[in-house]
Amino acid sequence: MMVVEEQALLPPPNSRQQRYICFHDDHGIGHVTVTIMEKPAQLTSQDLEGMQTTLPELLGAPELTTASSQAYLSYLTTLSLPNLLAEPTLLQTQSHHLTSSLTSLTHTSYPTFLSLHSTTTSLSESLDALSSSLDALVNESLPALEESASNWRDRTDAVLAERSKARVVLEQHDKIRDLLDIPVLIDTCVRNGYFAEALSLASHTNSLYSSSSSPPLILTSIISEVRNSITQMLFSLLSTLHEPNRKLPALWKAVNFLRKMDVFDPEDGVESEEQIALAFLGGREVCLTASLEGCNRDIQRLVGLTSAEVREKDKEDLTRYLKKYIDIWREGVHDIITQFSTIFLERPTSSTTSPAPSLHSLLVTYASHSLHKHLLPLLRITLPRIPLPSLSSLLTQLTYCATAFARVGFDFRCVLGDLFSGAVLSSVTEELQVATSKWVALFEQKMGRPVSTTSTHIKNMAPPSEWLVSPAVVASPPTSSQSYLKAPAHVPPHILVAYPPLAQYTNALLTTLNSLRLLAPTSIAPPLLAKLQDLLSEAGEVYLRYVKNAAALQVQEVKIAEAVGDVYFNTLVPFMKRALGEGVYGLTMENCEASGMDAEKTESGSLDKVIRDWEGWLESRKASA
Repeated sequence: MMVVEEQALLPPPNSRQQRYICFHDDHGIGHVTVTIMEKPAQLTSQDLEGMQTTLPELLGAPELTTASSQAYLSYLTTLSLPNLLAEPTLLQTQSHHLTSSLTSLTHTSYPTFLSLHSTTTSLSESLDALSSSLDALVNESLPALEESASNWRDRTDAVLAERSKARVVLEQHDKIRDLLDIPVLIDTCVRNGYFAEALSLASHTNSLYSSSSSPPLILTSIISEVRNSITQMLFSLLSTLHEPNRKLPALWKAVNFLRKMDVFDPEDGVESEEQIALAFLGGREVCLTASLEGCNRDIQRLVGLTSAEVREKDKEDLTRYLKKYIDIWREGVHDIITQFSTIFLERPTSSTTSPAPSLHSLLVTYASHSLHKHLLPLLRITLPRIPLPSLSSLLTQLTYCATAFARVGFDFRCVLGDLFSGAVLSSVTEELQVATSKWVALFEQKMGRPVSTTSTHIKNMAPPSEWLVSPAVVASPPTSSQSYLKAPAHVPPHILVAYPPLAQYTNALLTTLNSLRLLAPTSIAPPLLAKLQDLLSEAGEVYLRYVKNAAALQVQEVKIAEAVGDVYFNTLVPFMKRALGEGVYGLTMENCEASGMDAEKTESGSLDKVIRDWEGWLESRKASA
């Protein structure tokens, strides 16, 4: 529907009038401007001159070039002459009618026109603002939006990646939780001794780590914790090898797990199995050293005592501690050898059907090391201080020990001979020396001055009748005879009973020889006989000095002294040599002489020289008489 409204502005007279006509429809408001040329009331000459326009000029005017004008001109050409002549009047009539209508419309609808003008103005302003906004939108906002849209992907990629990771984490939550629990499970298994389960979990983790070309950070962290737990497991297994009370099953288990861990890489030609064997021997060696430490400390304390501080009880304690030390060493080394043989030598390696020869060498080397480090050095410093009767029991103990080790290929009986021979020689020599020192001290006391003094002063010397001879035979002191040769070698001559100092000295020497019979190495027979001759020579020299000082006494005293000397040199000395050679070693005097045992020279001079001095003194006494 369309409503036509006309708004007229009153123009000045004789001018063109413009009419504004508004069309209202349902879609909006449209404007059209109509220009109406009215004939002036009276035309002047100037107006006529201005109106003198040719038809071509009129038809070419700009106002007549529009489509509607051309249509109207075409319409005029179709009219007849009368109608064409009547056309101006008709147009004037219509113009007056329109002018009247417009005037009436102007007077009646001016508020509408004003409102329309205001609305149009607002609309123009709104359109201008809209145009500016559209320009800003096109020139600024849309490029910015386009740029933001193009950069949107770059800005959202990181967020999308994080969301993707979060989504993956959420989807794999159970697997990730199980993966994160692996280090805790391995640590728990290690602490509770479930080593097989710990190794299985570690192997699973390593397979996951190796299967990933670029392992994530969480997997790297987990594998680091797993390796730390496996390291703790390694320390636990190695500490098992260092625990003293561990038996074969526990050690077997520990070594097997060390093999499965594959942590010992071959280095410098040393295979992993050899490294495990070295670790085993090192750990058990520490346990053996710790178990021997207590006895070793007690033995070293007693060995450090001086001769004046050593009591008989100390010697007994030393013997007891040494026996205990030998038992502990025997049990410890035997266990180590047996365990090593069971774990390493009875198990074929992966590459061969028999144990590697180096493992046998390791065992032999360790056994020799243990013998030369723990047992032999202690025996060398201890055996010389052991009482002679106890040496035989110690030798028996060590012989049984060596025999037991012989079943596992470690027989060390060959080294015991020299040790005990030296200990026996030292102990026997010491006891014989003690007995001889008492004899010398007795004569020093009876002579009243040191033996080294060459003076003949006898003022304080005790006469032989007071202490050298039994009171029952003072009147007729017996002399030596060869009857003792018919008696057994271990039975002393009965004549020695008449002379108490000689009997005491003989008993002291025989006590030592009786102890020697329990353990008498044949290798020490020549030096032992030489030492006995040394001591008998020393005792004879002391007695010879005493006799020379007693020569100034009464005749009966000199006779007693001569009788004592005769028994000493002709009975006691041959008997002691026979007691050692035949009584202890089962050698006759002829065998001793044939073997050269009787030809040994003494340190202070040969015994034969002392005997010759004695015989020379007797001859000089007879000559002077």
